[in-house]
Amino acid sequence: MNEAIDFSDIPELDDEFCKDAKMRPPLTQKDTVLLDHDIYEWFKSKGPDYQQRINLLLRSHMHKP
Repeated sequence: MNEAIDFSDIPELDDEFCKDAKMRPPLTQKDTVLLDHDIYEWFKSKGPDYQQRINLLLRSHMHKP
């Protein structure tokens, strides 16, 4: 089933539509961080959300006085 999508009823986005738009930086930034293998494996062994947990740990350390 390869039906074309009809866009004819969608209005164009003009300057008025975009007048209050604001550019926002991405909430996360993809980069490479080198971790010791055992540290990486330990976090990864704790579940699929290991990247979020690493981020939370780093954030808590960042906010320490």
